[in-house]
Amino acid sequence: MRLLERQDQLAEIERRLHEARAGSGKLVLVAGEAGVGKSSLVERFVAEHARDARALWGACDAHATPRALGPVQEVAAQLPSIANSGTRADESRDPLFRALLAELARPERASIVVLEDLHWADEATVDFFRFIGRRIQRTSALFLATYRDDELSMTHPVRLALGELTGEHVIRLHLAPLSRASVEELAKDSGRDAALLYQVTGGNPFFVREALASPGAQVPETVRDAVIARLARCTAATRELAELVSMLPGKTEAWLIESVLGPRQAAVDEGIARGVLLMYGEALGFRHELARLAVHSTLAPEHARAMHQRVLQALVEHGADLTQLVHHAALANNAGAVLEYAPLAGKEASRLGAHREAAAHFGAALRYSASLSGASQAELFELHVRECSFSNQTTAAIASGTQAVALWRQVGDVEAQSRVLNLLSQEYRTAGAKAPADECVARAIALLEALPPGANLAMAYSVRSLLATHRGWDQEALDFGRRALALARELGDDATESHALCNIGSALLGTGDLSGYEPLERSLALALEHNLEELAARAYRSLAFYAALVHDFSRAERMFREGVTYCEERGIFQHSAYMRSYYTAAELERGDWTEAARIATELLRGTDLQGVQRVPAMATLAQVRVRRGDPGADELLDEAFALALPTSELNRIGRVAATRAEQAWYRGDIERVAREAAVGLDHVRGHTAPWIKGELLWWQSRAQAVDSIPDDIAQPYRLMIAADWRAAASAWERIG
Repeated sequence: MRLLERQDQLAEIERRLHEARAGSGKLVLVAGEAGVGKSSLVERFVAEHARDARALWGACDAHATPRALGPVQEVAAQLPSIANSGTRADESRDPLFRALLAELARPERASIVVLEDLHWADEATVDFFRFIGRRIQRTSALFLATYRDDELSMTHPVRLALGELTGEHVIRLHLAPLSRASVEELAKDSGRDAALLYQVTGGNPFFVREALASPGAQVPETVRDAVIARLARCTAATRELAELVSMLPGKTEAWLIESVLGPRQAAVDEGIARGVLLMYGEALGFRHELARLAVHSTLAPEHARAMHQRVLQALVEHGADLTQLVHHAALANNAGAVLEYAPLAGKEASRLGAHREAAAHFGAALRYSASLSGASQAELFELHVRECSFSNQTTAAIASGTQAVALWRQVGDVEAQSRVLNLLSQEYRTAGAKAPADECVARAIALLEALPPGANLAMAYSVRSLLATHRGWDQEALDFGRRALALARELGDDATESHALCNIGSALLGTGDLSGYEPLERSLALALEHNLEELAARAYRSLAFYAALVHDFSRAERMFREGVTYCEERGIFQHSAYMRSYYTAAELERGDWTEAARIATELLRGTDLQGVQRVPAMATLAQVRVRRGDPGADELLDEAFALALPTSELNRIGRVAATRAEQAWYRGDIERVAREAAVGLDHVRGHTAPWIKGELLWWQSRAQAVDSIPDDIAQPYRLMIAADWRAAASAWERIG
């Protein structure tokens, strides 16, 4: 079929390739509904440049759980410099990402990289897309990505990644369905009613083509009807072949067809001649995913399960990818195969940073785990907890953690039970549930102190220190942090040592004691030295946050920029988002309300922050709205307060309470000013928190509710409350 109404888009992509050749790489995003011609557009463009540009192809497939980095590894396999160098993503994806970037930056020959069906991408592939999208302008490559924009929810990871990619190097093309005139042009020699054809198909190019190719004079009412009508004209052998191909997302290789069905060359030839199937090199596939789904929908459940079992057996014998094995094992309802392959696939996905997919694989295994021993079940639940934690699925992490603890208790493994209790405590904290968080770590410590000291006890002490740090229980935070540190050093446990140092430094800086920088910097150095990425991200985050808290803005900005770069290069986007949310408060303090509100809004639209993690960004956005008189501040403050209050964490509660007091002041409600500030002070009282306490007391002084000025608040607030405006202004000016 001719490519109608796409000349403008082809010309635009042509311009961008010319710019890429000149050393200014471009990312072109091609969006549109299924069947609108995204792949046809890209294929036409690449074909036109077959002689003057290198084309590299990768595609995301519609597996229930996508293969981690599948399309990225497809692209890498087409590059001899990478394929022959041994650069793989088996242990870490970072070398692969950097090798691909270096290859695309080579100026000798322009590259066209195609990533199809991004809406099906796994988490690690989305991370690669973010990584390359931010650096593409430093290459000589044109990166074309296709996706169905109507299938991306507002919180879909791909939509959020697309939202982060801005600038002149990012070009967005949206393909609309064909006009009535183009449909009439295509139908003019078919004998079909062109007006009815347009009405039924809505101008969708794939539907139009299938309708025109279907037998008879009538216009099929759906894509499915059109595809099935075409298939009905084929022999039984060809229909069976099409059914097999419909069971595999993407393309079906010739060896697999022969393994399952035996030699079928005549059926292959007929399927191609009838326009049902296409050859893609040595593989067979449908013209479009819509056609595959149409054929697949005709399969009887029992027949489909039997065929999936045959496919599974062939794939196992061939040593196929684990994700494929899990996909077909689950659809064959083969419990033994799911239990064998899903945990392996989960561990592989985790290594590659596809934690959401890893959690899905472990979840698949858990659905068939009733026959396993208690210890094996507990191990699966624990693996699921960790991956849910990494992918911000807090509710699921808590549910699986609870199951794991119960099973380890039944088995009698105290160390394992306590290890999961440590994880659960941190998940409950993320959920804003103070009491269960405290209970879990207390149980872990009680169980472990009855055993010889070990790594789990050191971590339990450190988790107890972490909880105390964020609630302003300074002495408890330092005591347990130092106990954790001593035991970790005795055991040579670098991870827990870094964790404990981070808590100690945070507790000190939280009181305004600048000596806290030293343990925090040691925590970071240790994590970087031993490649402990999550702990390095945590140390960067704490350094940025506490530097901003004590109004050391130059250090905060440096740590923020270094930390965000570190995290985003490694795909640790939750920590990156957390740092950015903290930094919105610093931007606000420094007077850049617009930038603070922009970052906060972007973060709140995304999914990198969950539950109480959203409070800093919510408080910033609410404060900007309060000061500008914009609508929506009340709702933000109510939600932020509801999230913060159950945590008993001073920084969260104090920030929200101060903003609510400020809002009351602008509204002239003096009694409420005093009341809101008092709520925050009730949580600060008895703790050393000079900046939070100072801000809250300042608002109380506005309501004439301060009898005396305490010595333990930050100097600028002390001067403001004392009405020494000149000295206060000088103090704020020195801070910057």
